Amino acid sequence: MNILTNILTATHDINSPKLDINKGDRYEIHINMTGINPNNLFSSSRCKDALIQQFRNNGIDVPYSDKGIYNHGTWKIDMQKW
Repeated sequence: MNILTNILTATHDINSPKLDINKGDRYEIHINMTGINPNNLFSSSRCKDALIQQFRNNGIDVPYSDKGIYNHGTWKIDMQKW
């Protein structure tokens, strides 16, 4: 299984009572599954739990139902294989 590191860069500011993410903030998201790529990172039900955990590791603790965060359009995604 390949370990994929996705570098997510915020495309706009996200400010709410629980979050303060500025445009340009970068986060590393590690997904240990085959078949995951930048186009399906947020739409794959297989990686839902891994995404939630990785976001929590980065200080973003919101439910998966928050489409503002778990949305491809919120992030510029650069994928790296290790």
